[in-house]
Amino acid sequence: MVGAIIGKGGQKINEIRQISGSVIKINEPQDNSNERLVTITGTEECNRMALYMLYSRLESEKHRI
Repeated sequence: MVGAIIGKGGQKINEIRQISGSVIKINEPQDNSNERLVTITGTEECNRMALYMLYSRLESEKHRI
């Protein structure tokens, strides 16, 4: 799923960063886990936009599978 957020060469995540105005960091998975921590920082409005865009990408990917 993280590939759907990051995109090829980081294209999708960079687009979300640019449009939302938020700083978005995706950590590497911890030992024995596939989960990654996503940190979003910025103004409340920017962060809401970033969250909306991230969840939209995840939902569209779920429907593709």
